[in-house]
Amino acid sequence: MIEVHDGTSVIASVRVGKPCRATIGPTEMIIGGPPLVSQLGDTRWSGSDGSNGTAIARDGVRVARVFPIGDAASSAVFDPVGAALMRVHADGDKAIVSDTANHQLRTLARAGSKITVDHPALTITGTNDLVLASMLSAPELDPEVRMLAACGRVLVTEKKEL
Repeated sequence: MIEVHDGTSVIASVRVGKPCRATIGPTEMIIGGPPLVSQLGDTRWSGSDGSNGTAIARDGVRVARVFPIGDAASSAVFDPVGAALMRVHADGDKAIVSDTANHQLRTLARAGSKITVDHPALTITGTNDLVLASMLSAPELDPEVRMLAACGRVLVTEKKEL
């Protein structure tokens, strides 16, 4: 179980497996794939893989794209017109998250068996993947996009390990 803690409670989690289960606040998504697929109420979420990453769609309308998909040291989430909502670059035990203008938003660091985030102050447990931790804890992304991006990364990683 991967969890994001804000100091007092768990604010997000991912339960690794097939299907992947992700929760942010009161919302839980059960996500199958790849390709990604989830139903949340009347809304169908999907993620189609291509050479330019995973396009995430809500009821068939593209809302984001994650690229690259399985890179251990970097990834980005783009809006429908191609502007980066967040970019992450990991180097050793640290990662920097920036926006489309390359302004630094926050830093993540491995600290023993957990990952810490400077702004907002968060702790992630259950993974040492800085890129995954940055996506799951990204306040600039809609919760559903965060959950799909995190589960997409987990599912791709599991597939590579088989």
